[in-house]
Amino acid sequence: MVRKRSFSHAAVEHGMTQSAASQSVQHLEEFLGVKLIDRTKRPFVMTAEGQKFFDGLSGVLRQFDSLVEEVRDGNNTTAAITGQVMVASIYSMGLSYLPTLQEMFHKACPAANMNYLLAHPHEVYRMVEQGTVDFGMVSYPESTHSIVATSWRHEPMVLVASPRHRLASLSQPIRPEDLSQVALVAFAQNLKIRQEIDKQLRQLGVTMRIAVELDNIDSVKHAAVVNSGVAILPKLTVQNEVAAGSLKMLACEGLNLTRPLGIIQRRDVSMSRAARSFIELILSNVVWPGDSDRDDSTQGKLESSSSSNGIGRTNVLADAPASVSS
Repeated sequence: MVRKRSFSHAAVEHGMTQSAASQSVQHLEEFLGVKLIDRTKRPFVMTAEGQKFFDGLSGVLRQFDSLVEEVRDGNNTTAAITGQVMVASIYSMGLSYLPTLQEMFHKACPAANMNYLLAHPHEVYRMVEQGTVDFGMVSYPESTHSIVATSWRHEPMVLVASPRHRLASLSQPIRPEDLSQVALVAFAQNLKIRQEIDKQLRQLGVTMRIAVELDNIDSVKHAAVVNSGVAILPKLTVQNEVAAGSLKMLACEGLNLTRPLGIIQRRDVSMSRAARSFIELILSNVVWPGDSDRDDSTQGKLESSSSSNGIGRTNVLADAPASVSS
């Protein structure tokens, strides 16, 4: 009901009347002595108390399901993998990778079900900490006192420009000095991706002029297209624009940026077989379509990282679509 923001939709899903669903929530509110839902808004919204109760209860139920599965299966590793997997992901990773990973998981574990939520990074960490989801997928993953981060892959980043920009007409690869004082559609200064881009430009001795600062990949990409600008973005997120001709990838001598991606999970929580299987599938697919133009040294590091996770690299992507939605 909370995810659908509708009593009627939730009632149909659970085979009950809308009135019964509403009364159940009302009885729960009376028991707790607080309002869980603000019914004055359409669709309804959770109160602060309601959100706290929902997050906590989601974690408890997820742990209960995991315990039931563990007890039932025992040591029977041949039993079919069943159950629900809920993943939280930052927008760029969710849109670029999860549709393909979801399809692969459904083929490998047809009796299990996997769903995902897209959110800002701090929300992904919050949901993982509170147990609302099994695990999260973020860029620049970091371990904390309650969260352990596992590296997945280093995603290539590329310099892109509008075909109307003067850099697009230069012979490639362009030189670092060609970027001097060029207006850059940049990420906000508080974002790790901006800090890493600035660090690389300093190493090249390049000072670019900041045209605008934005806080997400889609906004940066859109501004580069609309304003005939230049940007540095994860390669996978611009493949549709490059294919359509609204952006052009530019090779620049010495510019070699990647964005680390990874998985975060609670330290003190055991995971279901389904969740563990999905993580194993993700970690076994370090290489992604479109990575073939990276240099051998980077590729070697990725394969070593995969081996260090104890996961054998299987070519599950052989059955995946050739392109991934950006």
